[in-house]
Amino acid sequence: MKKPLVLVLISLVSMLWPTQAQEGAPPVLAPFASPARLNLVAEANYLTELVRRRLDPDKQGLRMESLDGKMVFADHHGDAAFNPASVIKIATSFAALERFGPDYKFETTFLINGAVNAKTKTLKGDLILQATGDPLLTTATLNGLIRQIARLKISRVNGDLLIAGPFTFGSHYKTDRAASRLAPALRKLGVRITGKTRKAAAAPQGKVVATHTSPALLDIVFDQNAHSTNSTAERLGEVLGGPKAVEEFLVRRVGIAASDVRVGRTSGLDFNRITPRATVQLLRQFAFWLDRKNLRLEDVMPVAGIDPGTLRTRFRSEEFRGAVVGKTGTLPATEGGVSTLAGMVYTRNYGPVLFAIFNTKGSVNTYRQLQDELLMNFIMECGGMPGLNASLHRSDN
Repeated sequence: MKKPLVLVLISLVSMLWPTQAQEGAPPVLAPFASPARLNLVAEANYLTELVRRRLDPDKQGLRMESLDGKMVFADHHGDAAFNPASVIKIATSFAALERFGPDYKFETTFLINGAVNAKTKTLKGDLILQATGDPLLTTATLNGLIRQIARLKISRVNGDLLIAGPFTFGSHYKTDRAASRLAPALRKLGVRITGKTRKAAAAPQGKVVATHTSPALLDIVFDQNAHSTNSTAERLGEVLGGPKAVEEFLVRRVGIAASDVRVGRTSGLDFNRITPRATVQLLRQFAFWLDRKNLRLEDVMPVAGIDPGTLRTRFRSEEFRGAVVGKTGTLPATEGGVSTLAGMVYTRNYGPVLFAIFNTKGSVNTYRQLQDELLMNFIMECGGMPGLNASLHRSDN
């Protein structure tokens, strides 16, 4: 889903990127030591509206910074930790893309390492599954692979079922659970395993009998974030090593203080914590990493009012359509109601501005309205939406 270069933005990002960057180990960008603090009407009106609606200001977090970190446009409890809900999917996306690369495709392959007796339809040997953790592998796709095995006149395996690599499918988000359901799935479609189901550190040599390849990881991540698909994020997290691995990535790679983040679920469900300031730091690191790959945030998150998904119906009017790239978060039944929005907004006077808005204990619909009003007022106060905005960075929407 690669987009054409926009030279103005590329020039801006190039000026901001450290000149000593190493290709193999990109540096952590340190926060700007003394950013200028701008006091804008949009921030004041937002805080006033919270009070007017009797929403506890102490349950809300806000941080807005220029892409280079030299200006702070808004800060309200920026160093307090809030529940980010699905905004944590940004971290999961970044960790996965850095680990595997944007073009990486997950492969799920069945192999056999013995001879097949066509008369008795028996494999004398092991059936092997070599998995790489495809987060989109459905039960239907897995069944299709099993049917390919059955068509090879294999109805009985006189050996073991070996599973190598991370493996999830359907609603089975953990490798152990998915592995325990594989033999029953095979049996249901006519392939019976006489031996045990065992994990293998690496797949033994064998003949490939069925294989499936996923879309590119960049496309997987974009779709996950556009539609806020929890199953994809949970299964990507499993491949990465679980929530703790993503949390360690934020501390080690992004440079977020350990006290400023806690990842409990890689989808954002249940209990997670991160500060608005740390979220902006995450967005900045992600934006610069993407730039090194000739990509940008709108390649991994939806453009409001344009792309399908959770932001499709927001910021749709002509003066704002294409101005906001972001990730939503919604937990209506958690902590009294959680609604979040984080990403980047394009402005005429100040260029791209990173933002994180965390709202807790209130109606998610009310909070969405307030988030939209804040960003729209901010855009207008900063000279409106520029001619070069997120909508022009796309070639397929």
